[in-house]
Amino acid sequence: MEEALPFRELSLIAAASRRSKDPVYTAHRWWARRPPLVMRALLLAASLPGDTEAGTFWRLFESSAPALSGLHVHDPFAGGGSTLVEAARLGASVSGTDVDPLAVELVRHEIESVDELEFGRAADRLFEFLQQRVGHLFHEPDRQWTPVHYFYIHEVTCPYCGECGPLFKDLVIARRSNKVGSVVRDSGIVAFCPSCFDIHGLQQAARVQLRCCGRRYPLYAGTYRASRYNCPHCGHKSNHVELQSGQARRHLLALEETRDGFPRRFRKPSLSDLSLLDIASQYVEEHIDEMDVPDYTFMRERVDARPVSYGVHQLRQLFTDRQIAVFGHAFRWVKENAHPDHRVNRALRLALSNALATNNRLCSYARDYGRLAPLFSLRGYALPAMPVELNPFHMSAGRGTLKRNLDRVQRSSVKRVRRHTWDVESGKVRRFNADYSAGVRKVDMECGPAHAIKRSLSTRQDICVFDPPYFDFIAYSELSEFYRGWWAKHELGGAPLIPDTDDPVGSFGNALSRELRPMVEALHVGSPLAFSYHSAAREAWEAVAVALDDLDLVVTALWPVKTDSHMGLHTDDGNCEWDLIVVCRKRSECQNSILPIGSADVWVERLHPLFVRESDRTSMNLAIHMATSRFGVPSPKEQV
Repeated sequence: MEEALPFRELSLIAAASRRSKDPVYTAHRWWARRPPLVMRALLLAASLPGDTEAGTFWRLFESSAPALSGLHVHDPFAGGGSTLVEAARLGASVSGTDVDPLAVELVRHEIESVDELEFGRAADRLFEFLQQRVGHLFHEPDRQWTPVHYFYIHEVTCPYCGECGPLFKDLVIARRSNKVGSVVRDSGIVAFCPSCFDIHGLQQAARVQLRCCGRRYPLYAGTYRASRYNCPHCGHKSNHVELQSGQARRHLLALEETRDGFPRRFRKPSLSDLSLLDIASQYVEEHIDEMDVPDYTFMRERVDARPVSYGVHQLRQLFTDRQIAVFGHAFRWVKENAHPDHRVNRALRLALSNALATNNRLCSYARDYGRLAPLFSLRGYALPAMPVELNPFHMSAGRGTLKRNLDRVQRSSVKRVRRHTWDVESGKVRRFNADYSAGVRKVDMECGPAHAIKRSLSTRQDICVFDPPYFDFIAYSELSEFYRGWWAKHELGGAPLIPDTDDPVGSFGNALSRELRPMVEALHVGSPLAFSYHSAAREAWEAVAVALDDLDLVVTALWPVKTDSHMGLHTDDGNCEWDLIVVCRKRSECQNSILPIGSADVWVERLHPLFVRESDRTSMNLAIHMATSRFGVPSPKEQV
């Protein structure tokens, strides 16, 4: 890990694995999971001598043998579980902490996997119960066409003139794009009339106008432009905060339906469709005592003011009455029909929890592809101009239905997976089949801050590889409120690690040091620790320096690895795609030396043809600057 980490090869593996998901990591959404194969490589590298040959390293990397048997791995910031899952697969005993109960439950599920058959039987019973109880709230069961999506628009009140009006970016609901993975459509464009709200199928995808109600309307114009609602009555421009759009009434605009053997179709809602909304509202009112409905209030002191800033204070407000009926009954059913195996109950809760992201009032629609865009497609509570409600009982279509989430959790217990490795002979990434049936299936997880944990660190620790909170991070604890607010035990186990506004560098660095100290003190003599980190902000790396100095650690190696290949909505020039793997040892075990790299240009040249954007160059150079005055080499002992 300190001598010759194959960082270029690992970066190519991480990139190749981006769209090839390991089922164990798909049971529930997590926002900042490091690439599992990179963490696997770091764990192996931490256990091997520095003169290990490349061929030996990659054979162990690919092997399902317990290479870390007899060793213990602890992760003080467990998060999505990459480090601990890979360590368990390598045969190590594992433990971890996290302040977020969602992370704790997720890691337990990933390692203490559920029996597939037992879970499948319980999932079928739950689905059948829900379909019989509340399936009628979504559509009439005897129809030939089955709704898959329901489209809404906000009806907002202008704070200036007091008039009500529809909020929409443009008139286009869906388009035929011919992109890979997109839905096949009869119409080139599906649009609505802003006056009568009729739905029109236009054959030509190049059309720019809609004719209806004796007028011509531009297809790509609306009342919501440049993040502002332009009042059609007075012309005043207002944002979501001023409009309190989260509380706005919604108008059911259209339904998208499926039928076997036919292309999808759109239609205007019928009186029956509209009446189902009223029936659902009445149903919830009459049966509320038979459901577990969240009474969670969002935290007011927030890094990201949303969703509170636009009028959503209670978690309940983020769900339609139909969605409340489905999940209220579902969570109550799991509690009242507890399975003898607690792992089955946990897996059911995780499946329902994950389904919340595709069944809420903040979902939107990828109109060129014909699929729902879940909440947190952008890492925040984004309010869509045209919200979409999913039919959770659809059996063959729809992203994030109940059936698909239950199936996903069931598949997460699979032990035979397809993965990527480096082929030394060809010098290329290749795929291989792995069988982790013999891996460790027990984890000691605790919901709490890393510094307060004693039980897991009662013995000396062999390996510590982790991904700490970042200085300029996204507040994941605020995002997880959406899920854990439905749980009985939803409180954080401690305060998230965030900078103080008065002294951001010092406060964050000292807090990080406090969290890591028990781990550092528990490390075996001569054992290094490693963590991943990135930031294009100088203050972020200065905070890391504060923590290392306070812990009396020196940097013994620095490696760039591509760990976050942004896709779609997250692609931005300011984002970092490359982590720096910072390897450290106790100062008492090292002697000062000169950092062998002086500029990111050396790495960029070695990484060619992989692309390194300017923000990543900045992050790399800041890491080099931080490490230059803190670099050391192990005193004449075996290096790792």
